[in-house]
Amino acid sequence: MNLPPWFLLNLYRLLALALTPLWLGVLVGRLAQGKEDPRRVMERLGWPTCRRPPGPLVWFHAASVGELNSLLPVLGAVQSRHGAPGVLITTVTRTSAALAARVLPAGVIHQYVPIDHWLAFLPFRCHWRPRLGVLAEAELWPELMRAMPHLQLINARMSERSFRRHRRLPWYAGWLLSSVEVCMAQSQADAVRFRRLGARDVRAAGSTKLDAAPPPVDAGHLQRLHQLFGGRPVLLLASSHPGEEQQWLRAWCARNLAGRGFGLLLVPRHPQRAVEVRALVRSCGLSATLWSEWSSGAPLPSALPADVLVADVIGEMGTWIAAATVVVMGGSFYPLGQPHGGQNPLEPAALGRPVVCGPDMANFSDLIDPLVAAGCLQQHGDVDGALAAALPLLEQAAAAPSAAQAFQVPPARLRWQGPSALVADLVLARCL
Repeated sequence: MNLPPWFLLNLYRLLALALTPLWLGVLVGRLAQGKEDPRRVMERLGWPTCRRPPGPLVWFHAASVGELNSLLPVLGAVQSRHGAPGVLITTVTRTSAALAARVLPAGVIHQYVPIDHWLAFLPFRCHWRPRLGVLAEAELWPELMRAMPHLQLINARMSERSFRRHRRLPWYAGWLLSSVEVCMAQSQADAVRFRRLGARDVRAAGSTKLDAAPPPVDAGHLQRLHQLFGGRPVLLLASSHPGEEQQWLRAWCARNLAGRGFGLLLVPRHPQRAVEVRALVRSCGLSATLWSEWSSGAPLPSALPADVLVADVIGEMGTWIAAATVVVMGGSFYPLGQPHGGQNPLEPAALGRPVVCGPDMANFSDLIDPLVAAGCLQQHGDVDGALAAALPLLEQAAAAPSAAQAFQVPPARLRWQGPSALVADLVLARCL
């Protein structure tokens, strides 16, 4: 079936118009659940809350925290050039917006992206008038992609599962990707899948995550964490998803690791789940506390405050990693039976911590073998296998705390070259 692009676009817009009450209902539902910022909800309807800077403007889009972090090296490379254009970056989630306020370079404007409805993108496009659009990873929505002129798709990934789904409607995938001028895939396998779906100028360029600096460590907070754990070896479950904490708590309790003097640090992918996670910990018979209860310098009790510490703030991943003896990557153990593709293993590896992950690391498939070869990462088929691999590291750290340093990987071994400079060159060539 070869339907003309204008027909598909108009069909999508007619369907969106008919479903406008549903779009608005979903937005209201997200507001009620705390997933939208009520002070900035008009941005989700396309109405800007900042002035447009003069001159050419580059629009970057990152769905959430991981994608935003992956764009930081590109933004730095663009802004370091003479006569750099203005930069707008849009995201979807409240956590990414909070992080943007902390990490974006001076002069970069942040807005929430509009819902994928042409009536929302109409005022957005009229106000911002971008010269170029750069889309990170896999946020493929029709109106978003049509709104981004001379679209560059970077860090592009296409899992085998997503590829099979798109192959069922090849005419739709071809139409969706027809607006992409350059597609920089994370791996050769991703590049092959994008080419088979009809993308043009596909390059296996790698990920800009490779160019990212190690996450910052707050020395004061790190000292506080060491005090809270009382010198215990710590296992960090980083960026966990619903259902994953329960998997790890079950395995943790089965081995009575809290009773054996080990600390557990849980960092949910979405910090607003922290209270829910704390309740889950307590239901397992363990004591739990939130980081925010102790981060302000409140006096510590004579006894250790809890078996498990639950992180409930964003922007502190470097500190969590630095406090850990071993780091387990969330999103890799099929939480609730669903694939998530894993979270970024480069951050703990760059800080020299041994990393353990589960079987589902599809989002970082091109990094797994190099990290394993460098001695940074172990991959296991389930939670029990991963915990069995982490346990010797915890035990050795308990027996001789200085021995834990032997497991740290020198960050210099992880300095691979990513495509950030190439992306910056393409951006500036189009805008200047």
